This record gives sequence, structure tokens and C-alpha cells, in this order.
Amino acid sequence: MAINTNWPLMLHEWGPHWTCNGGAQPLDRYLEVTSRTRGRIAVQRGRQYELDQIRSGTLNTQWRNQDGSLDPLNTGGPWYGHIMPYQPARIRAQWPPTVNLLTQVQATGGDLGGYSPGLIPGGQQGISVFSQTDSTGGSIVASGTAWQGSNVFQFAVPASSASGLWPCWTPQVPCEPGTTYSIQMQVRNVTGSTSLPVQAFLRWVDPTGTTISTVVGSPTTLVGSSTATWTQVTATGTAPSNSAYCISGVALSSASPSSATVLQADGWQVEKAAAPSTWVAPGVTYPVWAGFTERFPSSWTMSGTYGIVSPTGVDTLSLFSQRTLRDPLTEEFYSIGPRFLYTLGDPQGAQTFTDATGAYPPAPLGISKYGAGTLTSGNQITATTSSGTFTGSTGTVVTVSNPSPGTNITAPATYISLGSAGIKGPAAPSGSWTRAIAFRYTAGTPSTVAYIWSCFGPQSGGSQFVIFITSSGQVEAFMSGPTGFAYSFPVSPSPNVADGNWHLFLFAYSHATASASVSLDGSATNYVSVDPRCEPTGLISDNLGGYVDPTVGNGTAFNYQGDLAFAAEWPTAFGATQFTPMYQAWKSACTGDSSDTRYSRILGWAGFSGPTSIQTGLTTSMGPAATDGQDVLTALQAVVDTENGAHYVDRAGVVTFRARSDRYNSLTPVWTFGENAAGGEIPYEDAATELDPTRLANQIAVTQESTNQAFSAQDSTSIADYFTRQLTRTINTTSTQECQDAANYLLSRYKQPTVRVSSIKLHPSANPALLWPVCLSLELGMRVRVMRRPPAPAPTDQIDCFVENIAWEFGDDGEAWVTLQCSPVDPTPYGLFASFHTTLANSPGAGSTTISINAGADNINPAAAQIGPGQQLILGLGTANQETVTVYSVGYATGTWTTASVALQAVTTKSHSAGDTVCEPLPAGVSAANTWDSTSQFGSIAFAY
Repeated sequence: MAINTNWPLMLHEWGPHWTCNGGAQPLDRYLEVTSRTRGRIAVQRGRQYELDQIRSGTLNTQWRNQDGSLDPLNTGGPWYGHIMPYQPARIRAQWPPTVNLLTQVQATGGDLGGYSPGLIPGGQQGISVFSQTDSTGGSIVASGTAWQGSNVFQFAVPASSASGLWPCWTPQVPCEPGTTYSIQMQVRNVTGSTSLPVQAFLRWVDPTGTTISTVVGSPTTLVGSSTATWTQVTATGTAPSNSAYCISGVALSSASPSSATVLQADGWQVEKAAAPSTWVAPGVTYPVWAGFTERFPSSWTMSGTYGIVSPTGVDTLSLFSQRTLRDPLTEEFYSIGPRFLYTLGDPQGAQTFTDATGAYPPAPLGISKYGAGTLTSGNQITATTSSGTFTGSTGTVVTVSNPSPGTNITAPATYISLGSAGIKGPAAPSGSWTRAIAFRYTAGTPSTVAYIWSCFGPQSGGSQFVIFITSSGQVEAFMSGPTGFAYSFPVSPSPNVADGNWHLFLFAYSHATASASVSLDGSATNYVSVDPRCEPTGLISDNLGGYVDPTVGNGTAFNYQGDLAFAAEWPTAFGATQFTPMYQAWKSACTGDSSDTRYSRILGWAGFSGPTSIQTGLTTSMGPAATDGQDVLTALQAVVDTENGAHYVDRAGVVTFRARSDRYNSLTPVWTFGENAAGGEIPYEDAATELDPTRLANQIAVTQESTNQAFSAQDSTSIADYFTRQLTRTINTTSTQECQDAANYLLSRYKQPTVRVSSIKLHPSANPALLWPVCLSLELGMRVRVMRRPPAPAPTDQIDCFVENIAWEFGDDGEAWVTLQCSPVDPTPYGLFASFHTTLANSPGAGSTTISINAGADNINPAAAQIGPGQQLILGLGTANQETVTVYSVGYATGTWTTASVALQAVTTKSHSAGDTVCEPLPAGVSAANTWDSTSQFGSIAFAY
């Protein structure tokens, strides 16, 4: 394969093997379409302004199709039936370019690529190196005798492993049909007195995952020794025309090892060549864009002889915009895949109740053999106390008013017959399952018991699963097997649930672990060593709202009175990680989530299964998740607006959430663009700036979503200068102070116009050695600096900004351009906008020259950035030994800090105790160090650090 040293090794890849894959960007199993690309290829990601909603990243490209292979109607095409919307596509670039198609970590056995010794990373964040013989997936281990570098891959090969298994392999190298590939790998067996027969292989697979062709190299037997030398294995073959992806690695040859061995691998290379060439460490593989093909428009030119397909691509944000969310409770229920979900929110007068999953038909009303009771639908959610309702769903509920509730009296009753809908107990009573029911019992504490849910077998005293309220007001589950062997599962401790308020009860059982759990209102009780003889097999009935005995013709007793909602079952046994979020979603629509938790929660509701990079948000308590009717992208953007952070899909397809602290703490530029090459500046072709009033605002209104309360800030000077310019924002935090802070910050940020970089154009193909690694490493949110040097005598302009939009243009004429749009950084960096205060971490005596302080409200910015030399501090505020000291210097540390050492200009004159208040001097009449914490405002103090 010829290498152009002035151009990266470009890999344009498409995945006919895949569907949209849950919105995840696969790491491997791609078809290479680089040689088919024609004309102009454009990639764009980001937004125009920092307050705008992020837009889906897009790809516009053209692929040669004169053979009709990419025609979805071509029944004879190599990928027929596997050309469809929303298949993964990506562009990667290796710089410097080499013949080695592997990534650095794969080629070097873990030396390059930023990985440390340990288990080989798997999953979506992995390196796409696998093993069919090592159950751990293999490891990166340090070795003083590595073939190159200091690390190698290591894989266990158990005794009698079947021939043909692959101890080490990858499906990541993209496959180009009709192209000849060669693989080489250095291998050795480091287990003494053993032998290991191996051979290199290349395998090509069609879109369905069916193997088309496999080529293997010459087999060799590796003689085991702790000092074994390295042996090169190779193979060469040509990819068939209907290949969709390639697998390459080393396999066990015809004979199986007689003893357990350990294989090590290093010096791995896959290349487009008729024979292996000299091994070379590849350059860095940079992701450029990752997303999904959306449309496949085709055209034919040259009198219909030359075909072109012009796929358009979008990233995961586009998928999010198409998914409409329901209320938080329903989404939480659905996120774990229920077997059925009867919300019981059917309209008034309903005689049947629908399964929201659509898996089962509507469940009808059932009538007792003793006559009908009363059961009505479409009722409002009410409770005895204002805190006794739930807010995770705003629908209606079912009310049951059967006579003689909670007594051992046979009485008329109306109930909901799940059995008539085909549900007769748990789908797998001897497997793993969880059932849930929300209820409100209104008849007072039962004199005996009141049944909420009952399932019975064909014999009295045999199999049953029931949920009921006891005579002490507790709720519990009970199940027994066909022989009558039974277990009771009360919640301990349990409040009296016969209080007229709503409660959520869940029961989970696992045969595999012989355990069960019950959860009431988020509090769980676990049971271990549950005898499987109690598993309720052979059930023939399933009814909501009463004790219904099918063995006597649906006789009823122990009647229920109250409301019911959300009867559901899942084919898995829940634990605390499911109980807690389920209750939070039901009770309060997830009120109290931090912004990062809410962002992750919404991704889970959306069914997203891909990799994420989510920072810890500074909004620690959000209000209810009002997601009903919102699309996922809008819901995510609302979280970002509350956080005042950012989100995007990065160039590798990773969904990324950044807290507001990400930009507050980005104080230095990653790259500086300008003409001074000697000073390390990166050259650009053109830059356009503008004193832009688009984001000028001097009258701010921030609305708290849960209360609709408005918080305002305005600047009279700005209003006089520019007339009234309004900016409104709704944020979903429970803190009113945070709402006011948001208004103050937005005013401080936007009350004066700032110079923006509307575009800066980079030309990597014109200056490859310098610009390619810079352009390929650019990412949204990165802080950069733009230098403008007008002709003398005008001074040099320096604009620090954040990258908001990245647009690539590649051409088959050898040209490549990158255009950036950037927003200015905050005009002034900010610290803590109140008096500094903390406590002593030690107990300095009189005559001390240093003190140790605990971190205050800000442990992100270094202590040295918050306290300066010459600054005065009060020690022991409000104590008999209060004194004022002057700072000489402050110990500097990076990252978060817990304590800091402060040197003083003069010794202390009094002794102090750990925990004493340390603060800045306070005005006369002020005695509390935290006086200004709640009234501090953005823009009131500018710190010069």
C-alpha cells in the first residue's frame, strides 16, 4: 500500500453488518469505502452560539457505485438486504500515516495508546482485542523481553482448548472487498515444558455474520519456556466481494494443547499487501466523525453508466430527537423491559384495562361468584395527606370499593382478571422475576387481611403468590409451591400502609441465587437461602384487587378497598440499584437528581447503549423530570440549560456531558492560532471576527420550572447604552438561590457585547507536518486562542475562546480544510463571590509561623488562587483568642484539595484549636463569616489569577 506522507491514512467506514445498535457507535466490524469516496466530503458538528441547542453532527459524502453494489434494490448485490438507514458510519485518520492498519495499542501490545498494564479493556470503551480461550479477555503485561517496547498482550490457553479457537484476535481492521491483506504477529509460549500449536489467520464475514472465507498461515509449534524467543506468524489473503468485515489474529492450529499454556503476542501488523512488510508502529488513529447513515440517494451520470451514492449521515443526537419520552415512572418501568405493564390509567367507564407494552390483550373485569362489587376507572390521584401522593405520573387510577374489606367474610367483589388476558402468575416462577404494584388502602387497618394481588394454582393450599395487607397494617408477599411449602416476605420494618396514602411495593425472586427481596417505598428487605420448593409453579389465575379463589369458582373474601395503579412484571430479579430509582421516579418524578444523574437517567430511558463521558454536575438537586411529551434531545438540553454546561457527541461517537465548571476551570488555551510560528502559534488561512450583539442581554429572567417563579437581574448602564435586550431561560433546580445566581451570571456574561470569532479557517493539507495533528485533535468545548496582528501601528488582538463548531471539508483533489466557530470566554475569570471562610485543620499554638486550613466552599481552584500574599485572615473568629494574621505564602497543589498550608508573615500570638473559623476580615458589626454567601453575585468581584 503506497503511503502519502503529507496526508493521513484515511479510513472511511460503513457498517452493513449493523443496525442502529441502540444509538451506540460500534468499535469494529466495518466495511471500508475509502476507495469509493469521490468529490467533496463534508463533516460538521456543534452549534453557532454557546446558548444555542446543540445540533446533530452531519456527514455529506459521495461513494462510487458504477457496479450497483450500493443499490438497495440490487438483489444480486453483495450487501443486498443490509443497506438501510441508521447504520453506523465513521471516518478515522492515522497520523503519521503507515501501512499498519491496526491502532497503536493493538500493534504494540499495549505500549502506545495510553493504556497501562492490566486486563484488556472491553466493551464500548475497549480496544477491540479479544480472546476465545482466556475467560478474562486477556491482559496487557509488562515484560523486560518484549519483542518491542516494554509491554505485551498475554492470553491464557487452557488444556485441551479446541483447535481453531482464537487466543488473540480483532475485528477492527475495516475490510475492503477485492483487496489483498497480510497479517504478521510475534508470538511465544511462556509456560515451561508445554507446547502450543498456532497459526495466523484472516477471516472474512458477510453482513449476516456468516463466514465467507478464511486463510491461515503456516502452522508452528511454540515450545514453552519462561525465556522463550519470539516467533513470527503470518498469513495473506484477498477479501471476497461480499465481505462486510474482517477478523484477524492467531488461532490454535490442528492439534490442541495438552497442558494449560500462556500465549504472549507483540509486534502485530495488518496491511494491504501481497506479503508482510517490515513491522512499523502505526501513527495515532484520530476519530474525525462517527454517526449513522440516514439517507442513500443514488444518481447515474454519463448516460446512465456511472453511478454515485451520496449518503447523508447524522450522529446520535438525531436519533434522540426522534424518540418521544413519556412520564418518568413509565420510562423507568420501560427501561428495564417489563413483561407487562397495566398502568390502570384507563378512562372513566372502562371495562377492560390495557397492557402498555402491547404484549397482552386488555384485561377485563372479573365478577365474584358471590356477586359484583364496585370497581371504577379514570379517577384522580388523591391521598389522605398532601405528601401521600405520587408525581411520577399524572394519569388516572382505578378505585376498588368492594364490601367487607379486610375481613374473612365471603362477599361480592369486582376485580381485574389478568388471567383472562393470558397472564397466570410469573412467566418463569422458577426463574427470576419482579412484580410491582402501587396502591392506596382506604378502609383502615384490616381486621384480618386485605388482598391486593392474588394468584392461585388448581388445588387449595397448593401453589400461590399473593400480596396483602396484614392486621397490623404491614404489606407482605407470600408464595407457596404445589406441595404447600411456603414462605412469607414482610417488609421490615414497615409502616402502617392502611393510612389512605399511596405506596409502591415490589417483590423480586431469583431461583439462581435462592434469594428474594421486598421493597416498600424504596426501602428493601432481603431474604437469602429461600427454599425453591416455595416456587409457585402451575398457577391458573391472576387477579388484581382481591382474594379470588379459582378452586371454588372464583369465590372472594378478604376484600380490598382503595386505589390501584401500575401493576407490572419484569423477567429479572431487581436489587437496590433498581428499587431505588423506581421509587424515586414513582414518588417524585426523580426530584433531587443531580444534573449528571438526570442526564444519565434520560439516556437510560431513551434506550441508549453506547459509551458516555459525563462530568459531575454542579446542580446537585433538580426538580421533577417533566419529560412527558418531550423528545430525548430536548429533555437532555433542558438538563444542560439548568447546569449551564454543554453536551455533544464527540468525534468518536461518545455522548458527552460537561458541567459548567468545565469552562470555568479552563484557564489556558490548548492551541494558539497566529502568525508567530517561532512562538509556537499555529498558522491559519483566514479568520473573521465580529463585535456581535446577538448574545447581548441586559434584562435577564430565569424561571424555576417547578414553581414558575421568576428571578430577575438587569443592568441600567447596559440598558442605557443598547436599549433593553432581554434573555429568558427556564431551569429545573430546586434551589431558588441557584436560580438567582443563574440570572446574575447571565447578566454578568452578556451585559456587554464581546468580540467573537465567527470563523477561523485552517488548511492542514498545505502545512501537513504542523497542522494535521492539531486539526485532528480539535474537539468541541476546547479552549483556544486567536491572535490577530493588523498592520502597524494597530496593536495585536488576542481573543481567547471556546470551540463551538467544527466543519471539515475533504476533497479528492488533495485539499482539506477545517473551519471553526468560537465563542468568547467569560470577560473575567471568577472565584468565590463572597468572603473567604473555612476552618483550621490543625491546632497551632502561640508562636506558630504556619497554619493548616481545610478546604472551604471551593476545593477546585487551588488555595493559592483564593488567598494571596499580604492578605489578612482572622483566626478563631468569635473566640476569646481571635486574632488577625497576614499571609506570607500559600502552598500550591493541583487538582482537588482538602487541606492547605499557609505561611504567616509573623508568628501567632495566641493558641487556636482545630475547627476554629478562619476568614477574611469583616466590616464592623458583622460577626458571621458566611454573611454574604447567600447574596453574592456574579460580576461583583473580579479576581486576577
